Amino acid sequence: MFLPRIRVCVSIAFAAIITSGCASYSPEYTDFSEPLTNPEIEQIQADADIEALVAFAHAHHPLIKAAIANIESANAALTSAGAFADPQFSVSQGLNNSDFRTLSVEQEIPLFNRRAMAIEQGKIALRSAKAELEVVKANVTVNVVSAFSEYLYVLENLELQQDLIQLLNQFAAVAEQSYSAGSVSLSDLLRAQNAVDSARSEKLNLEQLVVSQRARLNAALGRDAREPLSGDYSLLNSHRNFARLPADIETLYSLAEEHSPQLAVSRYEIQSQTVATDIANTAGLPRLMVGVEYMNEAMGSGTFAGMASVSLPIWRSNYRAQREAAKSAYQSAQYRLQSTQLEIQAELSIALYQWREAERNRELYGQVLLTRAEQAVATSLSNYQNGNASYTDVISSQQEWLSFALAYRRALANQLSAVAAIKSLITSGANSEVSNEKY
Repeated sequence: MFLPRIRVCVSIAFAAIITSGCASYSPEYTDFSEPLTNPEIEQIQADADIEALVAFAHAHHPLIKAAIANIESANAALTSAGAFADPQFSVSQGLNNSDFRTLSVEQEIPLFNRRAMAIEQGKIALRSAKAELEVVKANVTVNVVSAFSEYLYVLENLELQQDLIQLLNQFAAVAEQSYSAGSVSLSDLLRAQNAVDSARSEKLNLEQLVVSQRARLNAALGRDAREPLSGDYSLLNSHRNFARLPADIETLYSLAEEHSPQLAVSRYEIQSQTVATDIANTAGLPRLMVGVEYMNEAMGSGTFAGMASVSLPIWRSNYRAQREAAKSAYQSAQYRLQSTQLEIQAELSIALYQWREAERNRELYGQVLLTRAEQAVATSLSNYQNGNASYTDVISSQQEWLSFALAYRRALANQLSAVAAIKSLITSGANSEVSNEKY
C-alpha cells in the first residue's frame, strides 16, 4: 500500500530536481551607458604639482580601484581557502521494504597538509594582488607624469609661438616702413606678412593641441576628458622639483632587482607554482571521510554506526599528468621571472639613456645655444633696419631661436618622463621612498 506512494514521492522529487536544473537564467546587467564624470570626485587644486596630480590619480583612477577590488577578492578567497569541505548528508529509503531507512553524515578530513597548502596558496594570491596594485600604481604614475609633461610642453610651445608672432609682427612693421622708404623690395614685405599669417595659423593648431593634451592628462588622472584644468603651470618649476635621479646608476640597478613591483609579481607566481607542485604530489594520495550512520528497520530499534571511507586513487596516469603539468608550470614561471628581469634591466637602461640625453640637451640648449640665438635675433633685426642684413638672415635667426627654445623645453619634458619611468621600476610598497640625491 505504501510502496506506490513512496514511488510517487521519489518521482516528484526527481522531477523537481530536473526542472530546477534546467531553469532559465536572466541576470540584471548594470547599465554601462552612465557618464564617466563622477560628481563626488573633488576638483584638482589650482597649480597642482606632479606629486599632487599623482596622488589624485592614485585615489581616483579606475584601474587602481580595480586592483584594490582584486585585493579584497583575494582576501575573501583566503578566508574560504582554509574552510573545511561541506559535510555530506544522505538519506536512503527502502523501496521493497518501506520500513527500512538510513541517515548518514560524512565529513572529509584533509590529510597530507592539503588544507595548509590551500591556505598558503591563498596567502600568495593575496600578496600577488598587492604587488599587482603596486604595478598599476607605477603605470598610472608614468602615464600621469608623461601626460602632464606633454601638456606643459604644448602650453609653453603656445607661449613661444605667441612670442614668435610678436617678433614677426615687429619685423613685418620694419619691412613695411622700409618698403615705403624704398629700401626693400615688395617680395620681402609679402614674405614677412606671409610669415606672420603662417605663425598665427600654427598658433591656432597649438590651441587645439592643448585641448587634446588636456584630455590625455584627464584620462591619466581618471577624470572625464572634458574636465577643466586651472593653474599657472610651469615646465621649468616642475622639472626643478621632480626631474632628479633618485639614486646613482649602480644603486638604481640594485633597487630594480630588489624592489621592482613587476619582479615581485613574477616571484609570487613562482611561489604559487611551488605550492601547486606540492598539491599535485598529494593528488594521488587517498582522501579520508569519517561519519556516522543511523539505520532504522521495522520491528526493531534504530542503530548508530561509525563510518570511515577512503578514496581509491587507482588511475595513476591522471595523477602523473597532474605532477608533470605542475612541474612544467613551475619551470614556465621561472623563465618568465628571468624574462622580466631582463626586461626591467633593458627598460631601466633605456630610461637612464633618455634622462642623460635630456640632461645634455638641457644644458646645451638652455645654457648655451638659446642665449646665443636670442642675441642673434636682436642683432639681425637691428642690422635689417640698417640695411646690413637680408630678409633670409632675420627669418633664419628667428626660426633658429624657436627651434632652440623648443629643444630646451623638449629636454625638460623628456627628463620628467624618464624619471617617472625609472621610479616605476624601483619603487614598491616596501620601498616607496628613495634618496633624492642628484647623480
